[in-house]
Amino acid sequence: MVAAACSASAESAGEPSTLPLVDADAATTTTTTTIASTSVTTVQTDFKPAAGEVFSLPTSTTTQPVTTTTTAPKPATTSSSPGTPAVTQPSGDPQQPSSLYKGVLGTYTLDQVFASSPVANPTVASGTLPLTGVPGTTPSRPAIVVKVDNASRARPQSGLNKADIVIEEEVEFGITRFAAVYHTHDSTVGPVRSGRSTDISFLNALGSPGLVYSGANRVIDQLLLNQTNVANFSAARSSGYWRSSSRPAPNNLYSKTSSFSGVAPGGPPPAQFHFRPAGTPSSQGVESTGFGVHYPANKVRWDWDGSAWLRSQAGRAHTTDGERVSAANVVVVAVPSVATGLFDSTGAAVPEFVFVGEGPAAVFTDGRRVDGSWTRPTLRDPAILHVNGQAITLTPGRTWIQVTTSGQYQP
Repeated sequence: MVAAACSASAESAGEPSTLPLVDADAATTTTTTTIASTSVTTVQTDFKPAAGEVFSLPTSTTTQPVTTTTTAPKPATTSSSPGTPAVTQPSGDPQQPSSLYKGVLGTYTLDQVFASSPVANPTVASGTLPLTGVPGTTPSRPAIVVKVDNASRARPQSGLNKADIVIEEEVEFGITRFAAVYHTHDSTVGPVRSGRSTDISFLNALGSPGLVYSGANRVIDQLLLNQTNVANFSAARSSGYWRSSSRPAPNNLYSKTSSFSGVAPGGPPPAQFHFRPAGTPSSQGVESTGFGVHYPANKVRWDWDGSAWLRSQAGRAHTTDGERVSAANVVVVAVPSVATGLFDSTGAAVPEFVFVGEGPAAVFTDGRRVDGSWTRPTLRDPAILHVNGQAITLTPGRTWIQVTTSGQYQP
């Protein structure tokens, strides 16, 4: 065992041999109110382009612009009657379907149809890794999703550049957290923090993933446990976590994805994006040198360096394990935000971002920006990226997804 080291000068956390795991998530395990509210959050997020770059998300007859809304999207059609089991037990007998949510968003089955995509679900060729489009032998294990802290005291994080996909989502107070998706590589990762109902919006698109998180309040934790296709590895129920002595709780919980990737049931995740062949430049969209996403409490910027998008936040370079956070692609999606009726231990309202249905998207790939749309027909489907009836193709490699609400887009 190596001693824990996670500080400004040492940007990773080893596994200590003497520091026990205590208080899986002291700041977020308080039981809260039940879900009853149908009000909406008023938080909005702005995209800001590089100097001189006009930036806007498309609004057309085939795209449903996302603005502040009072209701969640309703199913356009259904592939089965409401309540029909979405999955079956090995014996073939019906099993109770997993629900997206109970309360604000209703109860939806995994196969209920919310939208129709003009583009088919992505696939990858044999010998290509499903989440990155990079040539390689696909591991037989499922994807592992780790909830990662992004509070100022949690920085720098460990393991972000080892993830295949990273999803940034807003939580209470306008701060953000990451859902880091690991399949190609295992990694030490952290600080690990709590789950949110927003996670349910994208988890099932990964097939049969494992979810690694510190804990959640009673209502959200039960919703996460109800996901029949998701292996639940919360710190309250699983070993494989430790706390770093270099930081105070709750921003010091770490884990290794190898603790779960070898024991999680299920197989590899399906492809999430359409990729171009390696070395093929993009011919879609327009040139872009950088852009910003301004969450209420976290200003993010991505800059193109000629080969990758480099991330900054809070006015400084964002680092992980001693190197700059980078991505081959950054996908910005605008989705509805609703109030859950839940509050954290400080009394702050907990929002939920409903990543199913359809909405506008801006895709940054190969030094270009492609304004298009995302469509998730069902909860089993990935967010299919398209423009003018054609798939938006990404550069093979790591992809970040910025989940936002649409607000005022400023040049």
